Amino acid sequence: MLNEEPDQTGFSRTTSSIMTTDFGVNWLLGDPRRGISPLTDPFPVRADGSRFDVPTGNRLGVMARTGRGYSFSDYNRPHARQQRWRFGIQRQLGSDMMIDVAYAGSYSDRVGLSRVLSALPEQFWASGMARNNDIANNLNANVTNPFRLTNFQSLASSHPLIYQDMSTQSFYTSSTIRKNQLLRPFPHMNGLTDTTVPTGEVRTDALEVSFQRRFARGFNLNVSYTRLRDDEADTYLNEFDPLPTWRESNDGRPHRLAATGIYELPFGRGRAFARSGIVSHIAGGFQAAATFEWQPGPLVNWGNVFYYGDLKNINTGERSLDRWFNTSDFERVAARTPAAFHRRIFPTRIDGLRRDSTNQWNVNLQRDFRITERVVLQLRGDALNIQNRSQFSDPNTTPTSTDFGRITSQTNTRNRFIQVQARLRF
Repeated sequence: MLNEEPDQTGFSRTTSSIMTTDFGVNWLLGDPRRGISPLTDPFPVRADGSRFDVPTGNRLGVMARTGRGYSFSDYNRPHARQQRWRFGIQRQLGSDMMIDVAYAGSYSDRVGLSRVLSALPEQFWASGMARNNDIANNLNANVTNPFRLTNFQSLASSHPLIYQDMSTQSFYTSSTIRKNQLLRPFPHMNGLTDTTVPTGEVRTDALEVSFQRRFARGFNLNVSYTRLRDDEADTYLNEFDPLPTWRESNDGRPHRLAATGIYELPFGRGRAFARSGIVSHIAGGFQAAATFEWQPGPLVNWGNVFYYGDLKNINTGERSLDRWFNTSDFERVAARTPAAFHRRIFPTRIDGLRRDSTNQWNVNLQRDFRITERVVLQLRGDALNIQNRSQFSDPNTTPTSTDFGRITSQTNTRNRFIQVQARLRF
């Protein structure tokens, strides 16, 4: 893997030296009051005779990661693969127009996903449409920590380096541990995740339509439309699920329309009208252009909530910034929402419920001033997002919030942007 580096655990270490314990009345490193910089001796001799913490390297062996949690990439995994296909037909219309219609598809598998290997088994999780505090309280209860360092006193003499390393971790020094930690596989790891499990899949199907009018008689136009279906198995709804769940992807949009056009005003030298004279000097040399793009926004992501109605009713009703979706039938009382260790009962995304769409026009106007036969001054003005349209962010999807269903922020950092430039061509 060219974009991943080896795990460097144990081969780098930080030493922190205390400069003062009384806000500078007395200094443990140097003495700035007498002009002695702390950097003169940044690592003074400590009580054990050492100056700094030496990296352990590989001397901890298999104990290097225990208690710290570990997320790793399996370098022996099969790599992702993709099959793609496309076929289409083109038709020329007249001497300067063309239309193209095509179907494009792809299928990818063995896509790397992150999966928790220390997942709490399914039988311990709550289900149903009612909060279960008993399960949450039981699994989060503190019990005696069997990994406490006092249970491994023999390591102090048999493996002093391992013993010293364990003494720096709260996982081993705490007298208690959460009950759910002991019910998981590999409880001594304090979390174990494979970040590249090759179980992901992606399927896309797209209808692509484009129209082109080649530049002729001072006019050019390109219009393209894509209808896309993009589904992927890219997430484990519950950490104990054996396989990921299919859902509509946010890496594509179901519709996209884009257009660009250029128009040279037919006045001035080399144009159809007013090739000379005062009108040529006033109106000649102008060119206007515009681009347009439209596409729906990404699907709104949801946490695990209680909803008592029909999912089809969520994306209904009049839409506004204060009511982006139908907020009825959600559980709004915090004391009755899903507690910890409640399996997923609400989808991560709702069909058709999307963030604000992209709908933007950009225009420019330029004019060439011919100074001599070989020297031309070009002035150009651009207006990006000429409608001054805000791009709004996601609606609030936390039912217990007073802003539930509302949009309170925007994603674009600026609205209309105007720039002017000059260019001398010779």
